[in-house]
Amino acid sequence: MRLIYLSSEFYEQYKDCPEILKKPSRPYACLTVKIRGLTFAIPFRHHIAHKYAFITYKDCGLDYTKAVVVLDEGYIDDNRPQIEQREFDALKGKEARIVREFDKYIKLYWKAAQNRDNVHYGNIVRYSALQYFEDYIL
Repeated sequence: MRLIYLSSEFYEQYKDCPEILKKPSRPYACLTVKIRGLTFAIPFRHHIAHKYAFITYKDCGLDYTKAVVVLDEGYIDDNRPQIEQREFDALKGKEARIVREFDKYIKLYWKAAQNRDNVHYGNIVRYSALQYFEDYIL
């Protein structure tokens, strides 16, 4: 697990994918995790209003719904992100929990993708950035 920014090449490649978080003024810091041989980048966000996240404080933390697969090391920016100390402190020693929770979210996404006609599951797929990486995760 490491902190990264995604590169401009990544954002150019996925520019037509509205559920992938993009900010013109600054990139999102992400935490990488490896699951089943794939590297995922999970972004830090504020104002998280759903349960598919690792909350570091208040409504801030890692948003599993906006995670992406990093298919190429060139998609990782060379700059090292800085996160708030309280977020860093909340993450210390929680790596296994984050991997376990995110893997559970991937399994939920897989189930949702198989049941898109169900309203609840359809919304999980609709608002997840994983929809652009189904060839790799399903």
